[in-house]
Amino acid sequence: MNQKKRKAKLLLIYEFHVEALRLAGNVSVNQRRFLEVGAARGKELEPAGLLAGVRI
Repeated sequence: MNQKKRKAKLLLIYEFHVEALRLAGNVSVNQRRFLEVGAARGKELEPAGLLAGVRI
């Protein structure tokens, strides 16, 4: 990926992140930390099997 595409992609990710925080409204510090860890770690921390709950 060249520098121009990478910069555009990072800018788009940043804009989505800012919009998500804005739409979340007033979020406690603990909730914000939980969301940021989830965004950083990805699916590896997602529960699976019985811990995931019922699928709708």
